Formats: sequence, C-alpha cells, structure tokens
Amino acid sequence: MNNNEKESLRWYLQGTRDARTAGRNAANGDFEVACFLYQQAAEKILKSFLYLKGENPVLGHSTLKLAERCSEYDPTFGGVFDSCMNLDVLYVPTRYPNGIPDGAPFEYFRLSHAEQARRAFDTIHDAVRPSLDPLAGGLSPRL
Repeated sequence: MNNNEKESLRWYLQGTRDARTAGRNAANGDFEVACFLYQQAAEKILKSFLYLKGENPVLGHSTLKLAERCSEYDPTFGGVFDSCMNLDVLYVPTRYPNGIPDGAPFEYFRLSHAEQARRAFDTIHDAVRPSLDPLAGGLSPRL
C-alpha cells in the first residue's frame, strides 16, 4: 500500500466510524450532534477519495466544494451535490447557539433532520465506496 492509499484509508475509516457514531447519537435523541457528525463523516470520506487520487494536503470543510473536486476525477460525484448542500448548512447551526435565532441547537433539531442528514451521507458514501471499500479490506465499520 502506498502513502496516498494509507492516508486515504485513515480518513475513510474515521469518516465511516463518525457516521456510525452519528447514528448512535440520533438513536439517543442527540439530533444536533448526529447532524453535525454526518456532515463531518461526509467531509472525511470525500477527503479520503481526494487523498487516494494523490492530492495532499486536502483542505476545506465544505462537502460541496470537496465533491466538486472529486467530480474532476469521477463525474459520478456530480450526483452528490444536492446531498452535500444539505449537509453543509448543518455545519454551524448544529453546534453554536448563535447559529440559530433565540435558542440552542438541541431545541431546534429533530429526528427528521438527523434522518435527512443520514440519507445525504449515504448518498455520498455510495459514491466513495467503490474506490475505498476494496482498500479498506473489511476494516470499515458497519453502518
């Protein structure tokens, strides 16, 4: 395994683990945390694809911008742009009280938000999976 593959695998495994953790948070009613973690998980697995393609370092937090870069290597990533936009809007308001009006994130986010975030992550994961699952060789946590 070359260095790009090693770095890619580190990001992919952490991203899939974060998605699994997001699911546990949603099941426990911590919907704002779940939403944020799904965004983070998607960010990490998109970065894993870019590392695999030889980019280094891979910087940025917008899943949309990362997916746009991924689409330069594989045009099928164009199909994840809407999912990325759905996740990117969760980046700040799920964490900070000043990201929403008059309240705190735990008061605003519901199961439906976490489910939508999960579906968005799954769409992105489906695009990344063909390139990264073979590299993971069974190491990827079950989601």
